[in-house]
Amino acid sequence: MTGAGPGNPRGVADDTADLEDALLRDLFPLRDRLRDEWFARELYQALTNTAWRKQDGPDGHLSLSWKRAEGIVNELRERDGEAPLELAQTGGEGELSPMLAEELAGLGWTSAPLDTGRHDDAHVEEAERHP
Repeated sequence: MTGAGPGNPRGVADDTADLEDALLRDLFPLRDRLRDEWFARELYQALTNTAWRKQDGPDGHLSLSWKRAEGIVNELRERDGEAPLELAQTGGEGELSPMLAEELAGLGWTSAPLDTGRHDDAHVEEAERHP
């Protein structure tokens, strides 16, 4: 179920959008580090095949498609004048380095491996991103 209902008055889609907005806000201060391609690649890998939750944030979890994770990394890179990178389907999806795990935990984010064997209403595709 992706919409509002008796048990979820706002809906999964609303919670997912709120979580994605929170993630973008939290990652914004890291954009200067994304100039380094190795850091950008590690962030992309960490954001994919993973369910992310924000401590004291919106309910639910966020799981990004490979294309959407690439888009987030490149959006932050482009804000600092860096060229976009081709990241989707380049390998390492779902790998979370200890350095990135610590960095994201410091921003209030926790993760769990994504169960790719089932449908996830919180999975965000590139085309679904609101303006």
